[in-house]
Amino acid sequence: MDYCRSVPRLIAEPVLVFLNQWNDWIRRQPAFVSCSTGPSLLTSGLNPDTELEYATSALPGGSLLGSVYDRAFMQLSDRGGASNTIGDRWAAICAEALTSSDALPGDLLTGEDGTIAGHTIRLDDIPEIAHTASRHKLQNPDFLMLGTDSGSQVMWAADAKFSVDTARSKQVSGEVVRALLDLGDTVRRLAPGLDADLSIRDGVFLCPDYPLTHRLLRDRRGPRRATVKRSEVRMVSISSTQFFEPLGQEGLRGFYAALDGLPIDPDRSLMLGLYYYRLARAALGCWQDQTAPLLAFHDAIAVDEDAVEREARALATMRTSAWGLVQRWNDLADDVRRQRQAVDHMTSLPINGKQLREQIVTAATAAGVTPPSGTRVRRAIGAWYRSRIRERFGPIHPPVENFGALLEQLGHYSRSLQPEMAAVTRQVIDDLVEKATPLQSEPVTSP
Repeated sequence: MDYCRSVPRLIAEPVLVFLNQWNDWIRRQPAFVSCSTGPSLLTSGLNPDTELEYATSALPGGSLLGSVYDRAFMQLSDRGGASNTIGDRWAAICAEALTSSDALPGDLLTGEDGTIAGHTIRLDDIPEIAHTASRHKLQNPDFLMLGTDSGSQVMWAADAKFSVDTARSKQVSGEVVRALLDLGDTVRRLAPGLDADLSIRDGVFLCPDYPLTHRLLRDRRGPRRATVKRSEVRMVSISSTQFFEPLGQEGLRGFYAALDGLPIDPDRSLMLGLYYYRLARAALGCWQDQTAPLLAFHDAIAVDEDAVEREARALATMRTSAWGLVQRWNDLADDVRRQRQAVDHMTSLPINGKQLREQIVTAATAAGVTPPSGTRVRRAIGAWYRSRIRERFGPIHPPVENFGALLEQLGHYSRSLQPEMAAVTRQVIDDLVEKATPLQSEPVTSP
Protein backbone atom coordinates (compact mmCIF):
# COMPACT_ATOMS: atom_id res chain seq x y z
CA MET A 1 0.00 0.00 0.00
CA ASP A 2 2.83 2.36 0.89
CA TYR A 3 4.57 1.35 -2.34
CA CYS A 4 1.47 2.22 -4.39
CA ARG A 5 1.29 5.67 -2.82
CA SER A 6 5.00 6.34 -3.40
CA VAL A 7 5.05 5.49 -7.12
CA PRO A 8 3.05 8.56 -8.29
CA ARG A 9 5.20 10.79 -6.09
CA LEU A 10 8.43 9.27 -7.48
CA ILE A 11 7.21 10.01 -11.01
CA ALA A 12 5.64 13.40 -10.34
CA GLU A 13 8.51 15.05 -8.48
CA PRO A 14 11.13 14.72 -11.28
CA VAL A 15 8.51 15.92 -13.80
CA LEU A 16 7.74 19.00 -11.72
CA VAL A 17 11.45 19.77 -11.31
CA PHE A 18 11.94 19.47 -15.07
CA LEU A 19 8.95 21.71 -15.84
CA ASN A 20 10.14 24.39 -13.42
CA GLN A 21 13.63 24.33 -14.95
CA TRP A 22 12.14 24.47 -18.44
CA ASN A 23 9.96 27.49 -17.55
CA ASP A 24 12.94 29.30 -16.01
CA TRP A 25 15.00 28.65 -19.14
CA ILE A 26 12.18 29.85 -21.42
CA ARG A 27 11.83 33.09 -19.48
CA ARG A 28 15.52 33.82 -19.92
CA GLN A 29 15.43 33.49 -23.70
CA PRO A 30 15.72 36.72 -25.74
CA ALA A 31 12.69 35.79 -27.86
CA PHE A 32 10.48 36.51 -24.87
CA VAL A 33 11.91 39.95 -24.16
CA SER A 34 11.76 43.15 -26.19
CA CYS A 35 15.02 43.55 -28.10
CA SER A 36 16.40 45.31 -31.12
CA THR A 37 17.82 42.18 -32.75
CA GLY A 38 14.50 40.86 -33.98
CA PRO A 39 10.80 40.35 -33.32
CA SER A 40 9.62 38.80 -30.09
CA LEU A 41 7.82 35.49 -30.11
CA LEU A 42 4.26 36.66 -30.66
CA THR A 43 4.55 40.08 -32.29
CA SER A 44 5.28 38.89 -35.80
CA GLY A 45 2.23 36.60 -35.83
CA LEU A 46 -0.24 38.69 -33.87
CA ASN A 47 -3.62 39.72 -35.14
CA PRO A 48 -5.33 42.68 -33.44
CA ASP A 49 -7.67 40.57 -31.30
CA THR A 50 -4.88 38.25 -30.13
CA GLU A 51 -2.82 41.23 -29.05
CA LEU A 52 -5.65 42.91 -27.16
CA GLU A 53 -6.70 39.73 -25.41
CA TYR A 54 -3.22 38.49 -24.51
CA ALA A 55 -3.74 37.43 -20.91
CA THR A 56 -1.25 37.50 -18.04
CA SER A 57 -1.41 38.29 -14.35
CA ALA A 58 1.44 40.77 -14.91
CA LEU A 59 -1.01 43.25 -16.43
CA PRO A 60 -3.68 45.23 -14.54
CA GLY A 61 -7.03 43.84 -15.56
CA GLY A 62 -5.36 40.60 -16.67
CA SER A 63 -4.84 41.58 -20.33
CA LEU A 64 -3.81 44.48 -22.55
CA LEU A 65 -7.46 45.30 -23.15
CA GLY A 66 -8.17 44.95 -19.44
CA SER A 67 -5.46 47.47 -18.59
CA VAL A 68 -7.34 50.11 -20.59
CA TYR A 69 -10.36 49.59 -18.34
CA ASP A 70 -8.39 49.38 -15.07
CA ARG A 71 -9.29 52.55 -13.19
CA ALA A 72 -6.47 52.35 -10.65
CA PHE A 73 -3.85 51.96 -13.40
CA MET A 74 -5.23 54.80 -15.52
CA GLN A 75 -5.58 57.17 -12.57
CA LEU A 76 -2.08 56.43 -11.34
CA SER A 77 -0.59 57.01 -14.79
CA ASP A 78 -2.43 60.31 -15.04
CA ARG A 79 -0.84 61.48 -11.79
CA GLY A 80 2.25 61.64 -13.98
CA GLY A 81 0.38 63.38 -16.81
CA ALA A 82 0.13 60.39 -19.15
CA SER A 83 -3.16 61.27 -20.87
CA ASN A 84 -2.16 64.90 -21.41
CA THR A 85 1.19 64.05 -22.98
CA ILE A 86 -0.38 61.32 -25.14
CA GLY A 87 -3.04 63.76 -26.33
CA ASP A 88 -0.51 66.48 -27.12
CA ARG A 89 1.69 64.02 -28.98
CA TRP A 90 -1.27 62.76 -31.01
CA ALA A 91 -2.28 66.30 -31.99
CA ALA A 92 1.28 66.96 -33.22
CA ILE A 93 1.30 63.69 -35.20
CA CYS A 94 -2.02 64.53 -36.84
CA ALA A 95 -0.86 68.03 -37.74
CA GLU A 96 2.23 66.59 -39.39
CA ALA A 97 0.19 63.96 -41.23
CA LEU A 98 -2.28 66.52 -42.59
CA THR A 99 0.41 68.86 -43.89
CA SER A 100 2.81 66.18 -45.14
CA SER A 101 3.47 65.89 -48.84
CA ASP A 102 2.73 62.17 -48.41
CA ALA A 103 -0.87 62.82 -47.26
CA LEU A 104 -3.22 60.90 -49.54
CA PRO A 105 -6.17 62.91 -50.90
CA GLY A 106 -8.39 59.85 -50.63
CA ASP A 107 -7.78 59.43 -46.92
CA LEU A 108 -6.95 62.03 -44.27
CA LEU A 109 -7.86 65.07 -46.38
CA THR A 110 -11.32 63.80 -47.31
CA GLY A 111 -14.44 65.04 -45.57
CA GLU A 112 -17.36 62.81 -44.69
CA ASP A 113 -19.15 63.80 -47.91
CA GLY A 114 -16.09 63.08 -50.09
CA THR A 115 -14.81 66.64 -50.51
CA ILE A 116 -11.00 66.83 -50.58
CA ALA A 117 -9.27 69.55 -48.55
CA GLY A 118 -6.68 71.72 -50.19
CA HIS A 119 -5.84 73.70 -47.08
CA THR A 120 -5.53 72.80 -43.38
CA ILE A 121 -5.84 75.33 -40.54
CA ARG A 122 -4.54 74.26 -37.14
CA LEU A 123 -6.38 75.71 -34.15
CA ASP A 124 -5.27 73.69 -31.13
CA ASP A 125 -1.85 75.37 -30.84
CA ILE A 126 -3.30 78.89 -30.62
CA PRO A 127 -4.20 79.62 -26.96
CA GLU A 128 -6.29 82.66 -27.89
CA ILE A 129 -8.75 80.48 -29.81
CA ALA A 130 -9.11 77.99 -26.97
CA HIS A 131 -9.70 80.78 -24.45
CA THR A 132 -12.23 82.55 -26.67
CA ALA A 133 -14.12 79.33 -27.43
CA SER A 134 -14.18 78.41 -23.75
CA ARG A 135 -15.47 81.84 -22.78
CA HIS A 136 -18.37 81.40 -25.22
CA LYS A 137 -18.88 77.75 -24.15
CA LEU A 138 -18.04 76.43 -27.62
CA GLN A 139 -16.34 73.24 -28.76
CA ASN A 140 -12.84 73.78 -30.09
CA PRO A 141 -11.80 71.29 -32.83
CA ASP A 142 -8.11 70.92 -33.56
CA PHE A 143 -8.27 71.66 -37.30
CA LEU A 144 -10.40 73.34 -39.93
CA MET A 145 -10.30 71.82 -43.41
CA LEU A 146 -10.99 73.91 -46.51
CA GLY A 147 -11.76 72.45 -49.93
CA THR A 148 -13.96 72.98 -52.97
CA ASP A 149 -17.00 71.17 -54.30
CA SER A 150 -18.30 72.08 -57.75
CA GLY A 151 -16.37 75.34 -57.61
CA SER A 152 -17.71 76.40 -54.19
CA GLN A 153 -15.72 76.58 -50.97
CA VAL A 154 -16.43 73.91 -48.37
CA MET A 155 -15.22 73.89 -44.74
CA TRP A 156 -15.39 71.21 -42.06
CA ALA A 157 -13.72 70.44 -38.74
CA ALA A 158 -11.24 67.67 -37.95
CA ASP A 159 -10.42 66.70 -34.39
CA ALA A 160 -7.47 64.58 -33.22
CA LYS A 161 -8.81 61.83 -30.93
CA PHE A 162 -6.36 59.23 -29.68
CA SER A 163 -9.25 57.38 -27.98
CA VAL A 164 -12.13 57.05 -30.43
CA ASP A 165 -14.56 56.33 -27.59
CA THR A 166 -14.21 59.96 -26.45
CA ALA A 167 -15.32 61.28 -29.87
CA ARG A 168 -18.79 62.83 -30.14
CA SER A 169 -20.24 63.89 -33.48
CA LYS A 170 -21.32 67.29 -32.16
CA GLN A 171 -17.66 68.16 -31.48
CA VAL A 172 -17.03 68.48 -35.24
CA SER A 173 -20.51 69.46 -36.37
CA GLY A 174 -21.16 72.21 -38.87
CA GLU A 175 -22.82 74.21 -36.08
CA VAL A 176 -19.54 74.28 -34.15
CA VAL A 177 -17.64 75.63 -37.18
CA ARG A 178 -20.28 78.31 -37.78
CA ALA A 179 -20.11 79.40 -34.15
CA LEU A 180 -16.31 79.69 -34.32
CA LEU A 181 -16.47 81.78 -37.48
CA ASP A 182 -19.06 84.02 -35.83
CA LEU A 183 -16.47 84.97 -33.18
CA GLY A 184 -15.04 87.39 -35.73
CA ASP A 185 -11.38 87.80 -36.55
CA THR A 186 -10.26 85.32 -33.88
CA VAL A 187 -10.68 82.45 -36.37
CA ARG A 188 -11.42 84.18 -39.67
CA ARG A 189 -7.99 85.86 -39.80
CA LEU A 190 -6.48 82.37 -40.18
CA ALA A 191 -8.53 81.76 -43.32
CA PRO A 192 -8.60 84.99 -45.32
CA GLY A 193 -10.60 85.04 -48.52
CA LEU A 194 -13.57 82.93 -47.42
CA ASP A 195 -16.47 83.18 -49.84
CA ALA A 196 -19.75 84.66 -48.72
CA ASP A 197 -21.52 81.46 -49.82
CA LEU A 198 -19.08 79.19 -47.94
CA SER A 199 -20.64 75.77 -47.35
CA ILE A 200 -20.03 74.41 -43.84
CA ARG A 201 -20.43 70.68 -43.27
CA ASP A 202 -20.04 68.11 -40.51
CA GLY A 203 -16.47 66.99 -39.85
CA VAL A 204 -14.35 63.97 -39.02
CA PHE A 205 -12.05 62.55 -36.33
CA LEU A 206 -8.39 61.55 -36.71
CA CYS A 207 -7.65 58.36 -34.76
CA PRO A 208 -4.66 55.99 -34.54
CA ASP A 209 -4.72 52.98 -36.82
CA TYR A 210 -4.17 50.33 -34.14
CA PRO A 211 -6.08 47.42 -32.60
CA LEU A 212 -8.03 49.30 -29.93
CA THR A 213 -9.53 51.79 -32.40
CA HIS A 214 -10.71 48.97 -34.65
CA ARG A 215 -12.13 46.99 -31.71
CA LEU A 216 -14.08 49.96 -30.33
CA LEU A 217 -15.52 50.84 -33.73
CA ARG A 218 -16.45 47.22 -34.40
CA ASP A 219 -17.92 46.02 -31.11
CA ARG A 220 -19.59 49.17 -29.71
CA ARG A 221 -20.07 47.57 -26.32
CA GLY A 222 -18.44 47.51 -22.91
CA PRO A 223 -17.54 50.38 -20.56
CA ARG A 224 -15.71 52.14 -23.40
CA ARG A 225 -17.51 52.13 -26.72
CA ALA A 226 -17.48 54.34 -29.78
CA THR A 227 -20.58 56.38 -30.61
CA VAL A 228 -19.37 57.81 -33.93
CA LYS A 229 -19.77 56.07 -37.27
CA ARG A 230 -16.82 54.54 -39.09
CA SER A 231 -17.36 57.05 -41.92
CA GLU A 232 -16.62 59.87 -39.44
CA VAL A 233 -13.16 58.47 -38.61
CA ARG A 234 -9.90 58.85 -40.53
CA MET A 235 -7.12 56.46 -39.54
CA VAL A 236 -3.57 57.77 -39.07
CA SER A 237 -0.77 55.20 -39.16
CA ILE A 238 2.11 55.55 -36.68
CA SER A 239 4.63 53.05 -35.34
CA SER A 240 5.28 52.59 -31.64
CA THR A 241 8.87 53.83 -31.91
CA GLN A 242 7.81 56.94 -33.86
CA PHE A 243 5.11 57.76 -31.34
CA PHE A 244 7.29 57.55 -28.23
CA GLU A 245 10.64 58.77 -29.57
CA PRO A 246 10.24 62.39 -28.35
CA LEU A 247 8.43 61.53 -25.12
CA GLY A 248 11.42 60.38 -23.08
CA GLN A 249 11.74 57.79 -20.29
CA GLU A 250 13.06 55.24 -22.76
CA GLY A 251 15.33 53.65 -20.15
CA LEU A 252 12.53 53.17 -17.62
CA ARG A 253 10.12 51.84 -20.24
CA GLY A 254 12.73 49.34 -21.35
CA PHE A 255 13.44 48.30 -17.76
CA TYR A 256 9.75 47.65 -17.09
CA ALA A 257 9.38 45.67 -20.32
CA ALA A 258 12.40 43.51 -19.48
CA LEU A 259 11.04 42.99 -15.97
CA ASP A 260 7.81 41.50 -17.34
CA GLY A 261 9.42 39.67 -20.26
CA LEU A 262 6.13 39.46 -22.18
CA PRO A 263 6.22 37.70 -25.57
CA ILE A 264 5.21 40.93 -27.36
CA ASP A 265 7.65 43.63 -28.42
CA PRO A 266 6.56 47.12 -27.24
CA ASP A 267 8.73 48.64 -29.96
CA ARG A 268 6.47 46.93 -32.52
CA SER A 269 3.18 47.08 -30.62
CA LEU A 270 1.72 50.54 -30.03
CA MET A 271 -0.75 49.00 -27.59
CA LEU A 272 1.98 47.53 -25.36
CA GLY A 273 4.18 50.58 -25.89
CA LEU A 274 1.35 52.72 -24.49
CA TYR A 275 1.07 50.43 -21.49
CA TYR A 276 4.74 50.81 -20.56
CA TYR A 277 4.66 54.54 -21.26
CA ARG A 278 1.71 54.95 -18.91
CA LEU A 279 3.55 52.82 -16.35
CA ALA A 280 6.62 55.06 -16.65
CA ARG A 281 4.45 58.16 -16.17
CA ALA A 282 2.89 56.53 -13.10
CA ALA A 283 6.39 56.07 -11.70
CA LEU A 284 7.15 59.71 -12.49
CA GLY A 285 4.04 60.77 -10.60
CA CYS A 286 5.09 58.71 -7.56
CA TRP A 287 8.58 60.23 -7.68
CA GLN A 288 7.18 63.76 -7.89
CA ASP A 289 4.83 63.14 -4.97
CA GLN A 290 7.72 61.77 -2.92
CA THR A 291 10.15 64.60 -3.66
CA ALA A 292 8.05 67.76 -4.12
CA PRO A 293 7.90 70.24 -1.20
CA LEU A 294 5.24 69.64 1.42
CA LEU A 295 4.62 73.39 1.61
CA ALA A 296 4.31 74.19 -2.09
CA PHE A 297 4.15 77.76 -3.39
CA HIS A 298 4.69 78.38 -7.11
CA ASP A 299 7.42 75.72 -7.19
CA ALA A 300 8.71 74.58 -10.59
CA ILE A 301 9.55 70.89 -10.19
CA ALA A 302 12.30 69.77 -12.56
CA VAL A 303 11.88 66.17 -13.71
CA ASP A 304 15.02 64.07 -13.33
CA GLU A 305 14.40 60.99 -15.50
CA ASP A 306 17.64 59.37 -14.37
CA ALA A 307 16.64 59.73 -10.73
CA VAL A 308 13.22 58.21 -11.46
CA GLU A 309 14.82 55.22 -13.17
CA ARG A 310 17.37 54.76 -10.39
CA GLU A 311 14.58 54.70 -7.81
CA ALA A 312 12.60 52.20 -9.89
CA ARG A 313 15.57 49.85 -10.10
CA ALA A 314 16.27 50.26 -6.38
CA LEU A 315 12.71 49.19 -5.57
CA ALA A 316 13.01 46.02 -7.66
CA THR A 317 14.34 43.95 -4.78
CA MET A 318 11.81 41.14 -5.16
CA ARG A 319 10.46 39.30 -8.16
CA THR A 320 7.28 41.04 -9.27
CA SER A 321 5.67 42.48 -12.36
CA ALA A 322 6.33 46.05 -13.46
CA TRP A 323 2.78 46.92 -12.39
CA GLY A 324 3.37 45.32 -9.00
CA LEU A 325 6.53 47.40 -8.63
CA VAL A 326 4.66 50.63 -9.38
CA GLN A 327 1.89 49.69 -6.94
CA ARG A 328 4.52 49.19 -4.26
CA TRP A 329 6.04 52.56 -5.12
CA ASN A 330 2.60 54.16 -4.93
CA ASP A 331 2.12 52.77 -1.41
CA LEU A 332 5.39 54.39 -0.35
CA ALA A 333 4.44 57.68 -1.97
CA ASP A 334 1.12 57.63 -0.11
CA ASP A 335 2.98 58.28 3.14
CA VAL A 336 4.33 61.56 1.77
CA ARG A 337 0.97 62.45 0.18
CA ARG A 338 -0.71 62.12 3.57
CA GLN A 339 1.89 64.44 5.10
CA ARG A 340 1.33 66.97 2.30
CA GLN A 341 -2.44 66.84 2.83
CA ALA A 342 -1.96 67.40 6.56
CA VAL A 343 0.26 70.43 5.88
CA ASP A 344 -2.30 71.84 3.41
CA HIS A 345 -5.08 71.34 5.94
CA MET A 346 -3.12 73.04 8.73
CA THR A 347 -2.24 76.01 6.50
CA SER A 348 -5.59 76.37 4.70
CA LEU A 349 -6.97 79.88 4.45
CA PRO A 350 -9.22 80.52 7.50
CA ILE A 351 -11.82 82.69 5.78
CA ASN A 352 -15.60 82.32 5.91
CA GLY A 353 -16.86 82.42 2.33
CA LYS A 354 -20.23 83.98 3.15
CA GLN A 355 -18.69 86.74 5.24
CA LEU A 356 -16.09 87.44 2.55
CA ARG A 357 -18.80 87.76 -0.08
CA GLU A 358 -20.73 90.20 2.11
CA GLN A 359 -17.59 92.35 2.49
CA ILE A 360 -17.06 92.38 -1.26
CA VAL A 361 -20.68 93.33 -2.05
CA THR A 362 -20.71 96.05 0.60
CA ALA A 363 -17.51 97.68 -0.71
CA ALA A 364 -18.62 97.39 -4.36
CA THR A 365 -22.08 98.83 -3.66
CA ALA A 366 -20.57 101.80 -1.84
CA ALA A 367 -18.27 102.46 -4.81
CA GLY A 368 -21.00 101.90 -7.40
CA VAL A 369 -19.08 99.20 -9.29
CA THR A 370 -19.56 95.58 -10.29
CA PRO A 371 -18.41 93.37 -7.41
CA PRO A 372 -15.10 91.55 -8.12
CA SER A 373 -15.37 87.77 -8.03
CA GLY A 374 -14.99 86.07 -4.67
CA THR A 375 -12.58 83.58 -6.23
CA ARG A 376 -10.26 86.37 -7.35
CA VAL A 377 -10.32 88.01 -3.92
CA ARG A 378 -9.75 84.72 -2.14
CA ARG A 379 -6.87 83.85 -4.46
CA ALA A 380 -5.09 87.15 -3.73
CA ILE A 381 -5.51 86.77 0.04
CA GLY A 382 -4.41 83.13 -0.16
CA ALA A 383 -1.23 84.07 -2.04
CA TRP A 384 -0.28 86.53 0.71
CA TYR A 385 -1.14 84.01 3.46
CA ARG A 386 0.80 81.15 1.88
CA SER A 387 3.82 83.35 1.14
CA ARG A 388 4.06 84.40 4.79
CA ILE A 389 4.02 80.79 5.99
CA ARG A 390 6.53 79.83 3.32
CA GLU A 391 8.87 82.65 4.41
CA ARG A 392 8.75 81.30 7.95
CA PHE A 393 9.13 77.56 7.30
CA GLY A 394 10.61 77.24 3.81
CA PRO A 395 9.46 74.58 1.32
CA ILE A 396 9.68 71.67 3.84
CA HIS A 397 11.18 68.80 1.86
CA PRO A 398 10.13 65.23 2.72
CA PRO A 399 10.78 63.08 4.62
CA VAL A 400 10.15 65.02 7.86
CA GLU A 401 11.14 63.72 11.26
CA ASN A 402 8.86 64.55 14.21
CA PHE A 403 6.07 65.50 11.83
CA GLY A 404 3.56 66.03 14.64
CA ALA A 405 5.67 68.80 16.16
CA LEU A 406 5.95 70.46 12.75
CA LEU A 407 2.16 70.49 12.37
CA GLU A 408 1.78 72.13 15.76
CA GLN A 409 4.26 74.86 14.76
CA LEU A 410 2.45 75.42 11.45
CA GLY A 411 -0.90 75.69 13.19
CA HIS A 412 0.39 78.13 15.82
CA TYR A 413 2.01 80.39 13.24
CA SER A 414 -1.04 80.27 10.92
CA ARG A 415 -3.31 81.41 13.75
CA SER A 416 -0.92 84.24 14.58
CA LEU A 417 -1.49 85.70 11.08
CA GLN A 418 -5.25 86.15 11.48
CA PRO A 419 -5.22 89.72 12.90
CA GLU A 420 -2.96 90.89 10.06
CA MET A 421 -5.07 88.96 7.55
CA ALA A 422 -8.14 91.07 8.36
CA ALA A 423 -6.27 94.20 7.24
CA VAL A 424 -4.94 92.44 4.13
CA THR A 425 -8.47 91.31 3.22
CA ARG A 426 -9.77 94.88 3.35
CA GLN A 427 -6.83 96.10 1.25
CA VAL A 428 -7.30 93.40 -1.41
CA ILE A 429 -11.02 94.16 -1.71
CA ASP A 430 -10.38 97.90 -1.93
CA ASP A 431 -7.74 97.44 -4.65
CA LEU A 432 -9.99 95.22 -6.78
CA VAL A 433 -13.04 97.44 -6.29
CA GLU A 434 -10.99 100.42 -7.47
CA LYS A 435 -10.23 98.57 -10.73
CA ALA A 436 -13.80 97.23 -11.17
CA THR A 437 -16.22 98.31 -13.90
CA PRO A 438 -18.72 101.02 -12.87
CA LEU A 439 -22.35 99.93 -12.78
CA GLN A 440 -24.45 101.12 -15.72
CA SER A 441 -27.24 103.37 -14.52
CA GLU A 442 -30.64 102.57 -16.00
CA PRO A 443 -31.93 105.28 -18.37
CA VAL A 444 -34.72 107.40 -16.99
CA THR A 445 -37.85 107.12 -19.15
CA SER A 446 -40.30 109.99 -19.41
CA PRO A 447 -43.88 109.32 -18.41
